[in-house]
Amino acid sequence: MSNLEDLNKHQLILLTLLVAFVTSIATGIITYTLLQEAPVEVTQTINRVVERTIEKVVPAEGGAPGEVVREIQVVNEENLILESIEKNAKSIVRVKTAGFDGVEILSGLGLVVSSEVVVMDERNFSQNATYSVHFHDGKIFDVIKSYENSGFVFMKIGKSLNDNYNLESAVLGNPNSLKLGQTIIAVGGKTSNSVAIGRVAQLGEEILSDIPKSRSQVGSPLLNLNGEIMGMEAASLEADTTLSYTSINTVKELLAEALKALSQ
Repeated sequence: MSNLEDLNKHQLILLTLLVAFVTSIATGIITYTLLQEAPVEVTQTINRVVERTIEKVVPAEGGAPGEVVREIQVVNEENLILESIEKNAKSIVRVKTAGFDGVEILSGLGLVVSSEVVVMDERNFSQNATYSVHFHDGKIFDVIKSYENSGFVFMKIGKSLNDNYNLESAVLGNPNSLKLGQTIIAVGGKTSNSVAIGRVAQLGEEILSDIPKSRSQVGSPLLNLNGEIMGMEAASLEADTTLSYTSINTVKELLAEALKALSQ
């Protein structure tokens, strides 16, 4: 008999595990070496792929009642962008007012922040004008009360008690978690959503992007790939060619006070 024939079942299992372990180490070393030598374009493509790991328990075939199986679900950046936009479709609104000729004018984009309140940039807002809030599905509510503070205006809509229309609040994220070079999504559009994809160019008092300035409306929201609102388009200088955003943390800090003021 050969040496392999002399091995018992337990020894064969140990030998198989050892071979698999050595092979995995060798594969890792080779992969790392190839990536180090690969062109920049190749590594950029690889880095734009996100791996999402999911663990679930499934019945074991012919064995124990269940076992933990680790599955790797690969999600590319494009899918994350689509999911982020879809997640916020019902939370992004358009605030309009009537012009001198009676034709409605877009004052800016806003966000739903409660069951009756939306927030927008106050640059195009006047206490002497009347406003209406237009939702993604064509539903329209009049603004009946407003509260201004720190460059934002919170508007309470005239929703009657018997109106069961459901307002979905936007998820306000934490801009402090943003990193330079991170993918961001700007939502604009006068009548329906249009998007521009860019990167975080600079962080400070405002969030600066590399998204062209022409792709925006007042108060356009800025999203991350998790579908969280990071900021709202901020006023910029004439010479600026890219968009900057006010941190959504400002809205979060004002929200409790605004809701209290609008409830009185």
